Amino acid sequence: MKQSSTLPFPKSPNLEEARIQPLFPFHALDLSARGACGGLTLIWDESIRYSRGRNLKVVACLWVAVLLIGTAGSLNIVPVNVLGGGSLLSVDWAHYHNYTELVDIVLQVNSTYPDAVDVFSIGKSYLGRDIYCVRLTNETHSGLKSRVLFVGYHHARERITAEFLLRFVVDTVTDWGSNQTIDSMLNDAEIFVIVALNVDGFEAVEENEWQRKNLQPYDEDGDGQFDEDLPDDADGDGYIEDLVRSTVDGWEFVRWEGVDDDADGLLNEDWAGGVDLNRNYGYAWNASCDSGSPNPSAEDYRGPEPFSENETQVMRDFALQHRFQYAVSFHSGGEWVSIPWMYTLEPTNDDRVFRETAGNISGLVGIPFPYSDSRSTISGVWDDWMYGNRSIIALTCEIYGNWSALSYTYAGQGLYWERGITQMFNPQPTGIETVLQRWLPVLIYVTNRAINDTLEFMLSDLNKDGAVDIFDVVIIAVSFGSEPADPNWNMIADINGDEIVDIFDLVVVAVNFGETI
Repeated sequence: MKQSSTLPFPKSPNLEEARIQPLFPFHALDLSARGACGGLTLIWDESIRYSRGRNLKVVACLWVAVLLIGTAGSLNIVPVNVLGGGSLLSVDWAHYHNYTELVDIVLQVNSTYPDAVDVFSIGKSYLGRDIYCVRLTNETHSGLKSRVLFVGYHHARERITAEFLLRFVVDTVTDWGSNQTIDSMLNDAEIFVIVALNVDGFEAVEENEWQRKNLQPYDEDGDGQFDEDLPDDADGDGYIEDLVRSTVDGWEFVRWEGVDDDADGLLNEDWAGGVDLNRNYGYAWNASCDSGSPNPSAEDYRGPEPFSENETQVMRDFALQHRFQYAVSFHSGGEWVSIPWMYTLEPTNDDRVFRETAGNISGLVGIPFPYSDSRSTISGVWDDWMYGNRSIIALTCEIYGNWSALSYTYAGQGLYWERGITQMFNPQPTGIETVLQRWLPVLIYVTNRAINDTLEFMLSDLNKDGAVDIFDVVIIAVSFGSEPADPNWNMIADINGDEIVDIFDLVVVAVNFGETI
């Protein structure tokens, strides 16, 4: 289904509410004209507006409707008006949960709320750990439902992202039945949550706070051995530090702290793993970009081929089995929202929808969008594949970053020891709650936006055949211009409930024309 350009309702609406509350802000138009000439003028104006947005399908549908309407009667243009947690007591949110704790919590949620939660494994990591998905929906409420996907923890050191989605799962089901917003969401949507994709990372990051990639071994230093020189906290201070040099262009890496485990004269040069999972997706995987390296030792190593890793294969196969309207991947290390395309600076065909969605998210949490006038290009990323291969409105949200957490201790000769990478990507345990509460509204917003899109589709599919097509346009054309007292009146065609079948009803169908369930 098409993603709409309209703002979502304050809470997810049902069908009866929608017949009273028009979906489109056409009250902003100055529509004083009546009759066929006025109607054709409005169609022309709307066609120009949509053609500028590159939505030629809508333009074509509008003009097909003109031909169908023909002499069905004058076009009566009438303005319309747009009307405008608790948690499980057993969960401690003041520390970062490991993999075992995370699994225990989601399974507990599943057993406690079986009518709203379904937990299942979507596949295995390289080390054989289950990658779990949590599906949230009111099982007792049937009907067409929106589908959204939230994914966390692509990168091992970004633990706040798993904590964030875990908290969303727990708060959603514990508020179910006592919170009208949550009730409406679970009635009208299926919310799929992959709390953690890089599940082997929980253990690895305990040993190496810099760990970003997955755990499948690669020969990072080209000596024919795998993972033979892992990071060491040589001085036992609780940090794995790197030695850097201050230059006019910034900090320059010199070497790691550690022990030369393989006696090759280098320190900590062959870590556990791995591949940057968010460079391993099969859309523009090998594009020439600023990030997405072919070098196994690079932090953003893209892998030997697209979808070479268990975790990205699992994600791919799961996405191919479902039709999501919106999807968001959560990361840390900064505070911004990014949208496709990432492999190029060119916009997508749905740039208007992407920018509106991202702009509303940035407004909710108080961060700028776009986050930079000049950004880097990145190959093989999740959101480019989700949009490019699955036509999903997919975004990435960076939910925390604290560059001031990096500290530097002078080591002589212009060199400094750098530490604090964990604190750069994750708040202290006492600050977890602040981050969670700041970003939780984003999940509600995205879900309700998807619900609104589904509702628009349902209203546009007038004959309920699962497709918005020429037959729906004909239904409006036959009764175009009619009011309840007229012999050709058809209440179904009065989509916005203003008691006249007019251009506004036609545009609703046009925007969704060609969409199917």
